[in-house]
Amino acid sequence: MSAMSNKLNSKLSLPVIISILLHGILIIALGYKFVSDTGENYGSINGNSIDAIMIDPSVMTEQYQRQLQTQVNQQKADQKTQELLDKQIKELAEKAEAEKAAAEKAAAEKAAAEKAAAEKAEAEKAAAEKAAAEKAAAEKAAAEKAAAEKAAAEKAAAEKAAAEKAAAEKAAAEKAAAEKAAAEKAAAEKAAAEKAAAEKAAAEKATAEKAAAEKAAAEKAAAEKAAAEKAAAEKAAAEKKAKQKAEQAKKDKALNDLLGGLTSGTPSSGGVASRKGVSDGELDKYKSLVQNAISNKFINPPNVYRGKTCELQIQIAPDGLLLNVTSKGGDADLCREALAATKLAVIPKPASSLYNEVKTMNIEFQPK
Repeated sequence: MSAMSNKLNSKLSLPVIISILLHGILIIALGYKFVSDTGENYGSINGNSIDAIMIDPSVMTEQYQRQLQTQVNQQKADQKTQELLDKQIKELAEKAEAEKAAAEKAAAEKAAAEKAAAEKAEAEKAAAEKAAAEKAAAEKAAAEKAAAEKAAAEKAAAEKAAAEKAAAEKAAAEKAAAEKAAAEKAAAEKAAAEKAAAEKAAAEKATAEKAAAEKAAAEKAAAEKAAAEKAAAEKAAAEKKAKQKAEQAKKDKALNDLLGGLTSGTPSSGGVASRKGVSDGELDKYKSLVQNAISNKFINPPNVYRGKTCELQIQIAPDGLLLNVTSKGGDADLCREALAATKLAVIPKPASSLYNEVKTMNIEFQPK
C-alpha cells in the first residue's frame, strides 16, 4: 500500500510541476516581450554616446493602450492557458484519481485475490496436510493393523505348532511309555514264565534227582546189601571151601603120607572153577547197576535222545568213587549230557573180588 501511495503521489506531482514550468515559461516570455517592445524605440548606446528620442504622447498612449490590450490579451491568454492548465490539471487529477482508484481497486482486488489465493493456498495446504495426515494416519493404522494381524497370525501359528509339537511329543512319549510298559510286561511275563518253567523244571529235576538219588541210594543200599550178603556168603563159602580144602589137604596129606606121596602132583578139581575169579554174569550185573545210576541223573525231555548211544569209559575207586569219565564215541549231544549225568551219579561200590575187573570199564550208555 505504501508503494502504491508513492506511485499515486508521483503521478499527482507531475501535473503540478508541468503547470509551474509552463507558468514560469509564460512569465519569462511576457517579460522578454515587454522589454523588447519598450526598449527598441528608446534609443541605443553606440560607443560612448546616447541618442535622445522624442516621445509622442499619443504614440505613448496608443502604445500604452496597445500594451494594456496586449497585457489583457496576454492575461486572457494566460487565463485560458491557466484554465487549460487547470483543466489539464483537473483532468490529470481526475485521471490520477481514477488511476489511483483503479490502482487501489486493482490493489484491493489483487490483495483480495492474493488474500483469496493465500487463503485458498492455506486451505489447500491445510487440506493437503490434513489429507496427508489422514493418509499417514490411515497408512499407519493399516500398517499397525497388518502388523498386529501378522503378529497374531504368527503367534497363532507358533501356538498351533507348539501345541502340535507338544501333542506329537506327548503321543510319542505315551506310545514309547506304552511300548516300554508292554515290553516290560512282556519281559516280566516271559521272565515269570521262564522263571516258573525253570522253577518247575528245577523242581521236577530236583524231584527226579531226589527220587533218582533215593532210588540209587536204595539200589546202592540193596546192591551193597546184596554185595555184602554175597560177599558174606562167598566168604562163608570160601571159608567153608577153605576149611574143606584144608580138611581135604589134611586128608590128602595124610593120604600122601600114607601112600608115600603118590597123589601129591594131582591137580585140584577146584582150580578150573576159579580160573577167572568172577563170572560174566556178575560183571554184567554191576555194569547194569552203573548204567542205572547214570540214567537216574540223566534228563531226556520228550525222549530227544531215543535210539542214540554213547560209549563211556569210567574209572572208579574201590569204594565206587568216580575218578574219571571220558567219551569214546557216539552222539555228541548225548555224550555231553551223559558225561554230566555220570559226574552226578552215585556209582555203587563194587565187590572186592570184582574191583580189578571194573576199576576201568566201558559202558554203552543208552537213555531209557
